[in-house]
Amino acid sequence: PTAPPPVAAASASSLASVQNNTTGLLGDIFGLGTASPFHTPPKQVWLPAARGKGLEITGTFTRRNGQIYMEMTFSNKAMQAMSGFAVQFNKNSFGLTPAQPLSLQSPLQPNFPADASLQLGTNGPVQKMDPLTNLQVAIKNNVDVFYFSCVVPMHVLATEDGTMDKRVFLATWKDIPAQNEVQYTLENVNMNADQVSQKLQNNNIFTIAKRNVDGQDMLYQSMKLTNGIWVLAELKIQPGNPRVTLSLKSRALEVAPGVQQAYEAVLHS
Repeated sequence: PTAPPPVAAASASSLASVQNNTTGLLGDIFGLGTASPFHTPPKQVWLPAARGKGLEITGTFTRRNGQIYMEMTFSNKAMQAMSGFAVQFNKNSFGLTPAQPLSLQSPLQPNFPADASLQLGTNGPVQKMDPLTNLQVAIKNNVDVFYFSCVVPMHVLATEDGTMDKRVFLATWKDIPAQNEVQYTLENVNMNADQVSQKLQNNNIFTIAKRNVDGQDMLYQSMKLTNGIWVLAELKIQPGNPRVTLSLKSRALEVAPGVQQAYEAVLHS
């Protein structure tokens, strides 16, 4: 009989590791890795236990498959179990509202934290907030009603259809008056123009055109927010210089500080 192929002689465990590696490699190639390229900020304490009668809530915001999610961890630091959880938002700048009831393991036992992923819609009542993406939240349970505020990162509100046509971009840039332009300096950006472009694109900030002017890379970018506001950007990148100049133009200039913070957060993630 012919000798078995060498693979058959390999132990099951080494075979498994080979298969895992292959899946890992293929996963990387096809973008199937577990890490999402979208920048989700680390969770912050939104409701400290001292203000929540033992209930602590940490949270963040992210975007998956074109939807906004509020990701929260509920911890019970009291002596008794908690139950009957519900959530409500105040009016806010972008009409954010829960798209479904809060789904949380209940009762919430002391020292057994539970995660909740709440999908958000953008069709709620609108009222301009300060800061612009501030969100006031009420959480009810069998103990009381608790209130906290959190800030939604602007890139979470950027939609997947934010690529503006080149000619429209040029016309719009010229059309928006000079007083609707603001400039920022971004420090410690240790990437080249292509890496910057890719990282921003993963977060729905799209490069429309790239030019090289006097040895500087110029990226022209667009993003569209959930309420239809467009933001146009120009990034000046000097190869080897970690200091980048960001110019923003929008008819609704009040979004600019939040957009600048989004650039900072994404590029430093």
